[in-house]
Amino acid sequence: MTRCQFSLPLCGTSGQCSEISLTAAGPSSKGDVDDYTGRCHQKDRHRTEMICKHREDFMKLWPDAKRSHSPTLIFVLCLASCLGPSRVSFALDEAKIHVAGTPNITSFVYQVGKEKGFYREEGIELQPIMAGMLQGIQGLIGGSFDYSQMLGQGGGAIMRGAPLKIIMAFDTRPSWFLLGGKNMKSLQDLKGKQLAVSSFGAALDQMTRELLPRFGMEPMRDVVLRAIEPPPNRLAALLSGAIDAAVLTHPETIIARRQGFNELLFFGDHIEFVSAGVVATEKNISQKPDFVRRFIRGALKTFYWIKANEKEVAARLAKATKSSESDGLELYRTGVKLFSQDGTIPRSLQERMISMQRKVLQIEKEITPENVYDFSFVRAANKELGKGESS
Repeated sequence: MTRCQFSLPLCGTSGQCSEISLTAAGPSSKGDVDDYTGRCHQKDRHRTEMICKHREDFMKLWPDAKRSHSPTLIFVLCLASCLGPSRVSFALDEAKIHVAGTPNITSFVYQVGKEKGFYREEGIELQPIMAGMLQGIQGLIGGSFDYSQMLGQGGGAIMRGAPLKIIMAFDTRPSWFLLGGKNMKSLQDLKGKQLAVSSFGAALDQMTRELLPRFGMEPMRDVVLRAIEPPPNRLAALLSGAIDAAVLTHPETIIARRQGFNELLFFGDHIEFVSAGVVATEKNISQKPDFVRRFIRGALKTFYWIKANEKEVAARLAKATKSSESDGLELYRTGVKLFSQDGTIPRSLQERMISMQRKVLQIEKEITPENVYDFSFVRAANKELGKGESS
C-alpha cells in the first residue's frame, strides 16, 4: 500500500483561510484507488489528466504546484503519485466568454490563456464565443454566456439596471484610431461627413461622442455617426467609399494606412476609457464565487504572461492579423502600454468612467463605483499569485 498525505492552507476571496488535508492511497501494481479524501474538491467537477510513474515525479512537480497554488493540480498530483502509472480525471467547468471579433492584445487574454492552459490549471474549459457587442451583453444577462469582454457595453447595461458587475479591467486607455479619406488632413475635415463607429451605446460610440466636442464638433449635428460593426465591416465601408471616415482597431488601421487613408486621431492620446476586461453576472458572483475566483486566476495568469513575453505575443498578433513581424511588434507595443497595472483601475478612473457614461447615455440617477465595479476577486488572486497589493 502506498499512501501520501499533506495539508495546505486555502484562502478564499473573503480572506478566510482553512486547512485542507489530502490523503490518497492505493496499490501501485493495480493502479486503482482504495481510499482517498480531498475536501477541497468534493463540490468541484474538475478534470485534469496527469501521469506520474513514481512518487519522485510528484516531488519534482511539487514546487510548481505550490507556486501556482492550484488546488486542482495539487490534488491530482497527490493522487497520481500514489497510483503509479494511472490516469486521474475530473470534469472541467465550462466557461463561455463573449469576445470581440477582431484579434487584438486584449482578446488574447482569452485566446492565449486557453492555448497555454492557464484556465485548465484552474479547472476551467474556456469557450471564447464571438458575438456583436449588444447581442453578447444580452446573452450574458440571459445566461447564454458566463462572462463578457465588453466593459463599455457592459457598464452601460449596469447603469440601466442589468444585474452585472465589472470584475477585471485589462486596459486604461483605448486602442482606437480615427481614419479619414485620402483628402482629409485634420479632424475639422470631418464636418458634414459620415463617421462609422460601433453599435450605438457601445464603448466606442461613447468615446467618440465624448471626444468630438473637445475638437469643436457636436455628434449628429456636425458629424453624422453611422453604427457599423464589427471593425472589418467599418474598414470595408471606408475602403469602398460608402462612408467618409471610420474608427478602427489597430490591425484595420495598418491596412487603411497602406491604402492611403489618413490617421486623424488616436483615441489613447486623448481619453482614459476602460473597454476590455471581465463582466460577470451578479448571480455567478453570489452563487458560484469559486467558479468566478478560478476564472479570474486564469485571466490574471495570462494577463501577466502577455506583459512578459513580447516576442511570442507579437508573433501571434502578426499571425492572427496576417501582417508582418514589424506590424505585430507595433500592435504589441501599442497595446501593452495601455494595459492596467494589475487588472484593476483606481477609484478616480471608476468615477470618471461612470460620469462619462451617464452623460453619453443620458442617465440621471446617481451611480457609485460600488454599483458598477467589484475588483475583490482580482485583488485576492493577485495576492495568491504573489503579485503584491492591487491599487
